[in-house]
Amino acid sequence: MRTALGRVRARAVDRPVLLVVPVVAFELVVFAGALVYLLRLSLTRSAVSGAYAAGTWTLANYGALLADGYLQGRLLYSLGLGGVVTAVTLVLGFVYAYAAARAGGVRRTVLLGAVLVELLLSIVIKVYAWVPLLAPEGTVNAVFVGLGVVDAPLRLLGSDVGVVVGLVYSMLPYVVLPTYATLATMDTTTVAAARDLGASRLQSVRAVVVPQATPGLLAGGVTAFAWSTVAFAAPTILGSPSQATVANEAARFVDITYDWPRAAALSVEAVVAVVLVAGCAVALVRRYGPRGATEGLL
Repeated sequence: MRTALGRVRARAVDRPVLLVVPVVAFELVVFAGALVYLLRLSLTRSAVSGAYAAGTWTLANYGALLADGYLQGRLLYSLGLGGVVTAVTLVLGFVYAYAAARAGGVRRTVLLGAVLVELLLSIVIKVYAWVPLLAPEGTVNAVFVGLGVVDAPLRLLGSDVGVVVGLVYSMLPYVVLPTYATLATMDTTTVAAARDLGASRLQSVRAVVVPQATPGLLAGGVTAFAWSTVAFAAPTILGSPSQATVANEAARFVDITYDWPRAAALSVEAVVAVVLVAGCAVALVRRYGPRGATEGLL
């Protein structure tokens, strides 16, 4: 009897695990498989005619990549761009998520609905929408000139500012949604208690709300950093060659010079750099941040 009961319990425990098997299998085939192929391609010799010399092995692509000061500069620029976009997105995303969590009824529905609609739009559409807004004769410059903030239109397109604006707008939902999910379950009486103990509104938010929102902010921040560091559409549409990221350079190797092994090596280097930076950030938050901040990530 006990053995039979144990088998039934074992089956009950195993069923939830079985539900994730298709997802894990899909990730292994599509994601891990693509990374393995990318790594293999980066270890292939370039061909005189054709994209690569199949069946060859070499580390020359990585040697040439590390010796190329321009490409290393593009990698550092991409990491810096990702850091700036992530920082701005975290601040705006927290404010938006906190406002949505405190709102009720129709206002909450409108705030969350706007984020979901923006999330469903294509990245190219979202980026192109900023072109008429940031143009010299666009809405933003018209407002600045009309208010007397500037005497002449600013150069927003083809600049770092334009790229950052487009990326922040595109990454915002990925910070807002997980942050809202953590704040929606927050006990609001803790904020009131902090106010009763003499804390100002800003102090209560910093001491009570931010620690509880940290898991959502961290999850959204990692996503925003990873995507914005290897962004392609925003630097292409809103930037200039000075704003080229590693993704733009990899595309140049694929489409123009037809050097797929070099593009693969650059992509592998970018993936490793993003994982290392994001991993260090998560480790620092895990060590010095509030308890439970990295739950689900590490």
